[in-house]
Amino acid sequence: MRILSLLGKLLLYLLGILLLYVVLAVVLSLIPTRPDPVAGAADREIHISSNGVHTDFILPTEFVPPALLDQFGYLADYPYLAFGWGDKGFYLDTPTWAELKVSTAVRAMLLPSPTAMHVTGYNHIGAEWASLRLTGTQLDILNNHIAESFRLSDTGTIRHIDAGGYGPNDEFYEAVGSYNALYTCNNWVNAGLKKMQVRTALWAPSEWGIMRWLPH
Repeated sequence: MRILSLLGKLLLYLLGILLLYVVLAVVLSLIPTRPDPVAGAADREIHISSNGVHTDFILPTEFVPPALLDQFGYLADYPYLAFGWGDKGFYLDTPTWAELKVSTAVRAMLLPSPTAMHVTGYNHIGAEWASLRLTGTQLDILNNHIAESFRLSDTGTIRHIDAGGYGPNDEFYEAVGSYNALYTCNNWVNAGLKKMQVRTALWAPSEWGIMRWLPH
């Protein structure tokens, strides 16, 4: 009986932590940042996409620095490139939501885990993408945020993961940083928006906290 009592208390404790996390995620996603004014003409348009869970930055290929673009091989031929950061195990082991394993989700949220960059080529602008106009300075900041997220080899090149992508137009690369419940794939996008002084959520572990503040 003592063991059952302890297990019951542990379950309540875990449920309490989960409830607190959900409440904080919702409340802080509803509180916007107060970015500083940005000088210059906002004449560069980028996009942000969401699949309902995960968000990506999407740049016209011409906006990607040549030093980085030249390392993407065939992906550089697409007019648009999407960049996402996330849990490596989740990316590689879950090509579709139907294949999501409980163990993968638990590791991703509760344990600091290795990360990967996901780069996808697109031929056209998606109907559901949010559009964002940036100045040249903001675009440079975003490109630095993206480039610094790739883990580099000893020779200074990005490290390709030989695991194949989800289709014929995407690849995975080793990334910098650890994924956990406090810093998710959406927090990575949120961090990029904050660096550029774009109004966004104070904290956004979910895609909702990103997309609700963007013009559509």
